[in-house]
Amino acid sequence: MGGDESGQSSGSDYEAEARESSRAKLRTSTLAARKLAADKRLAIEECLKDYVGIVKRSTKAMLHSVSYSSAVDAAKRAISLLPLYKTFDVLLARVTMALGAGQVTLRSKALRTLNQIASHRPSVLYQASVKFAINHRLQDSSPQVREAAIDLVGKHVAQNPELTSQYYDFISVRILDKGPSVRRRVIRILKDIYLLSSDHAQLVDIGVRLLQRTNDDERSVRELAVKTLQELWFAHEELVYACDEEEVSMGKSGSMFTALSPEVQRQTLKRVQVMAGVTEVAQARELGDLMAGLFEHVTTATTKAEAEGAMFVVQCMVDALFEQLLRSEESEADLSPSSSVASVTGISTATCLRFLSTLSGIAPDAVGAHSEVLGTYLKMTEASEEDTLHHVLTIFGNTLLSIPHPSAQFLGSLEGDLISLLSSSPQSILAVAIPCLCTLVDKITWNYGKLFRLFRSCALQLCHEQRLLAGGLRGTQSPKNLMRFIILAGLTCCHFSFDEHLARHKDHFKGLDAMIETTVPALMNDLLLFFASPQLPLPVQLAAMQMLGRLYIRQPPLALEPRARAVMDRVFASDSNGLKLQALRNFDDFLRADAKRYIARAKESKEQAREVDAKALVGDTGEMSEAGVGASLMQTYLDRVIDATFVSSAAALRATGFGVISLVLEQGLAHPLKCVPALIALSTSSDPHIRSKALRLHQDLNFKYASFIHSRDIEGVRKAYEYQAQLRGGPERVMGYDCSSEAKEATGRPVAFLQPLYSLLRSKRARRNDFLSLLVKIGDADIGTGAGHAASWWPDVSFVRFVAENIAGLDFKYLDEVLHVSYQVNSVIASTGSSLLHLFEDDCRAKVGGQAAVGTPSDAECKSRRATEASVSVGILFVLREFLKVHYNIPESRCAGYNPSDPSNARDKPVVWHGQSGQGHIDWSAWPYAVKRMESTADYSDQRARFRHMMTGSLVAAEERAGENESFDSHANGSGGSFIDDLALDANELELLTEQLIGDD
Repeated sequence: MGGDESGQSSGSDYEAEARESSRAKLRTSTLAARKLAADKRLAIEECLKDYVGIVKRSTKAMLHSVSYSSAVDAAKRAISLLPLYKTFDVLLARVTMALGAGQVTLRSKALRTLNQIASHRPSVLYQASVKFAINHRLQDSSPQVREAAIDLVGKHVAQNPELTSQYYDFISVRILDKGPSVRRRVIRILKDIYLLSSDHAQLVDIGVRLLQRTNDDERSVRELAVKTLQELWFAHEELVYACDEEEVSMGKSGSMFTALSPEVQRQTLKRVQVMAGVTEVAQARELGDLMAGLFEHVTTATTKAEAEGAMFVVQCMVDALFEQLLRSEESEADLSPSSSVASVTGISTATCLRFLSTLSGIAPDAVGAHSEVLGTYLKMTEASEEDTLHHVLTIFGNTLLSIPHPSAQFLGSLEGDLISLLSSSPQSILAVAIPCLCTLVDKITWNYGKLFRLFRSCALQLCHEQRLLAGGLRGTQSPKNLMRFIILAGLTCCHFSFDEHLARHKDHFKGLDAMIETTVPALMNDLLLFFASPQLPLPVQLAAMQMLGRLYIRQPPLALEPRARAVMDRVFASDSNGLKLQALRNFDDFLRADAKRYIARAKESKEQAREVDAKALVGDTGEMSEAGVGASLMQTYLDRVIDATFVSSAAALRATGFGVISLVLEQGLAHPLKCVPALIALSTSSDPHIRSKALRLHQDLNFKYASFIHSRDIEGVRKAYEYQAQLRGGPERVMGYDCSSEAKEATGRPVAFLQPLYSLLRSKRARRNDFLSLLVKIGDADIGTGAGHAASWWPDVSFVRFVAENIAGLDFKYLDEVLHVSYQVNSVIASTGSSLLHLFEDDCRAKVGGQAAVGTPSDAECKSRRATEASVSVGILFVLREFLKVHYNIPESRCAGYNPSDPSNARDKPVVWHGQSGQGHIDWSAWPYAVKRMESTADYSDQRARFRHMMTGSLVAAEERAGENESFDSHANGSGGSFIDDLALDANELELLTEQLIGDD
């Protein structure tokens, strides 16, 4: 009991001492805090005394009664004398430095801080250092930082229009940002700039950029772009308010534009000027389609009230454009209509007509009301006026049926002008003049005789030439005349239904009756297939191929005939890039027309959903036979289309071929897996349009078919290498990363060409690691196969270097990625590298010991050369591994201890690139034969010496970790002992001795 009591008393004493100690610490800390507060209070009092003194000195000369503004000025002067006020530049510099911090949150906070500073002092945004820092943050790797930078600039640009010229270039390019939220924010900022700007070039640039986003991959971005353009270009409230109500409702005025007030007219002319400028820039087919799609959306796909308002705006713009054309004609200074410049809007006549040709397809009634005044432009004969004539013919072709009550004199004059154009006009004019003439004759004038005689004369000439050439005789017509007959007959047959009028007008087809066995298109098909034969001059073949493409658009079943397929097979097997280009253009036009037919049939079937077509139920309809022609053609010729796309460096051939591939994927006409290698290769293109579209298509395929779409990725890597070798003029010039300024600005180092592909694979660890393993195994050469000639190995080594540079340029985010690459490289070095080292040492020992090599000398030499060439690939992987270890700051022990099957490695541990900005290239100076060819015996000996030095160093390092890597040693030498111990001589001494023995022999 006594012991228990003593223990309890000692425990209570210990607790009391602990409580007393804690109270003492609390008192000490409290006293320290009070002292610190007192010191702060004294410092503040001293500052206040200084402030009071400053105020007294600054107000000494003031009267006893001062105004409020004077007091404010005095207070500002007093504050400006304080030390804190003078540290503004220092603090701003610190904030600017924080914009480049490593943490995303710190960079975002620095941008918000700068935003608050700029709210009170916008002048800081003019400073060069601030502009430079903001520009870099606009290209930040984090979408959060980029959006914060866009918010900062957008807010102050909208409030201070003078800042627009300083930051417009920085902002406008971010409309292509990867982040959808950033793109949406940029669209809103560009809208604000558009409303405040008066710079015509800037307004046109904004219009083009917004128009391009109407085809964005993200639906929200696409809808916002369409809505923004609708608000900027098709806002109709003030136009309707400014126009006379009776004229708006009845539409009886000759020009809505003249009914507007002068101010509204000026605003309308500004719209016309900007949209005409955008139309002039958007001459490419894709932008032109986007412009037409925008007009169609705002006039049909919106609500009825919005559609009517948009059509009213279009009517006002059409009236303004024709008013401008009339003023240009009346001006005494305008000597040539094609060179006239608008006195009010500053738009040239050619630009006006180009814009009217676009509007004529959207609002034919509005343009058709004024079309008669364009008749004078059909009499142009100068070559410089070809574009103007083309636009006028396009307008007439779209609006002939919408001209209200045309006079007989006008129709007769128009018909005569069109026929006169057929004799000497270039092919581009014939392509629009003949459809216009066919529509005029078929729907309005019914003067079939002129059209029949035109076709009959051309067809008879072609038949006569066919008989002469088929009989081995010389033709009577020159290639130029023969081409014109082919084009005239082909276009007339495509745009006029002769079979419908053949029975009623047989007298006009005298001489052709015996040749027309079935239909006129069938006769034309026979003639064109004959003139596409290789015995005829190339221009004649091209003309026949072009007309075949147009004929097959009108008569799709003809494209599946054996003779037509034989012609296409011959074209793709030939060496003529011109014929291949025309064939690809035919496919492109056919698929586009097929898509339009499908949309029209879908719209028609939707309108007639309640009606039942008995022919469709039993499948007895021509539409069904036409529906599968495109799919049949593409399943037959897609491989050859892809080959033609990459067959040469011709930009037109590549762009057209890629257009066909895109249409095939968009319409689902062939298995998507066939196009994957081509998409991977084209995503490395230097053309930004081709590159971005290839990436978008590949992303769509990955989203839809992720389970099997990556089975051909390595084929795509090989295709990308061949494509880059073609672009750069040889495999020795190929690099594995994009060194363009845009790529370096985004990441601070070169970007791998395969980065987009790797980004699609990164989300799934197993798929990602499999891809990295396959890339590394490309350098795992099979030394037992391959030719012995020096030229045969060079593309393979270049390919291995291309892959290694791509791996080095990949933007690795996790430690597991780098360690997995290192693990796979170690496996190659342990297997193939060790085997090569054995082979080299065996050869050296055989030569030192005087033993004869097995086999003939040529076989032994070829085997030695193959092994030496294979050692270059293994060394490339070795250099890659060391590069990754240095630039990601990973020790060798970490690489050696990595096991891909270990579950702990699956955890995503971030890794950081430690290279300096602007660096990131692998230096091949220590491994020179990765970039140059081995040509002499000395080169091969030098490579073997370098390889032995690399491998012995690697093996020595491995032996130092013998306890943890015994399997590597046993695999390297095939026994339990050390491989280095088996060497009787040093590797360099052995090489020198071998060379001496060879020299003695």
